[in-house]
Amino acid sequence: MKEIRFEYPIENFPGFLADAAWGDTVYEVLVETKDARRLRTALMEMARVAASDKVRRAVLVLEEPAITESRLREEWQGAASVIRPELFGRLAMAIRQSGKWSGIPVSPDTGEVPVLDEILRHEISRRPAPSGRNSEAHYEILRILIHQWLLGRGPFAINSLMKISGTSHPTVSRSLDRLDHYLKRHSDRSVELRIFPREEWARLLAVSDDVRGTVRFADRSGQPRSPESLLRRLGQLRLPAIAIGGVLGAEHYQPALDLIGNPRLDICLHAGRKAADLSWVERLDPGLERTVRRDESPAVVIHTLRRAESLFQPGADGLPWADPVECLLDLHEAGLESQALEFLNSFPVTRGSPL
Repeated sequence: MKEIRFEYPIENFPGFLADAAWGDTVYEVLVETKDARRLRTALMEMARVAASDKVRRAVLVLEEPAITESRLREEWQGAASVIRPELFGRLAMAIRQSGKWSGIPVSPDTGEVPVLDEILRHEISRRPAPSGRNSEAHYEILRILIHQWLLGRGPFAINSLMKISGTSHPTVSRSLDRLDHYLKRHSDRSVELRIFPREEWARLLAVSDDVRGTVRFADRSGQPRSPESLLRRLGQLRLPAIAIGGVLGAEHYQPALDLIGNPRLDICLHAGRKAADLSWVERLDPGLERTVRRDESPAVVIHTLRRAESLFQPGADGLPWADPVECLLDLHEAGLESQALEFLNSFPVTRGSPL
């Protein structure tokens, strides 16, 4: 397959970068657009690009547009009336709605669909999704579905998703529609993931600190305790609603993993809709102080779970383990990317799955 080039400059158009190019086709991406004027402007811009000798086709890619198909076709016909025919003949729209591709004037062919998927993955991963209550609920539902899939537990009833996430039926339905491309829907209205949802995972990683209310603590005593020592002290505190994640949690789920080095202790706090109480951190170690500096290595990192049920697993000495999805997020957040991939690939369900 020809190489996809991202942020591609167009000859004779200084200052303009196409989102991607594949051979002599260039692509511009609009995500969740609901503005017909923005669509009109983008079509005119692509017509200008199509005038380049180096461009055979110019494709406007629409991801989940909040514009009806009939309105999209009206805008397409409107553009046809003002763009020179020899340029308009080089234009196309590729539209992905609920995970399915269509297009104007024709749908993308099977050879182009993987290219479009890869372009969208790249574009979405560099555009963080907005935070907020609806976004937070969506990512809780996403993590619950991944948890069920990783552990090979099969389909999930909608009511179970509502109960564990603590969200309403409309909220769950909206999230499932957004994830439709990755889902298997069953006749009894239960659902399960069929593949790992890479694009949604990339979005989650981009907003993980906000979604999980991550708080970091650095050691100011000059004599930092090891994560294992902090873990022993944490067990002595007998705190409710906390669990261990990060490297230690990942090793619990997959003991054979080569997770060398454990620079910090990751703790998952299940607070639901209550304010997270972190007053116990001083009892854990008086030398710990909260830090917001990303260039400072934290000794303890606390992540808050807002869903109704924690999905913690029982552990030794009264300290539960955070679920494997939280552990996977912890590895990414700590910059342990290769270890995160190894951990993900260690689950039987991921073998042969396109990650």
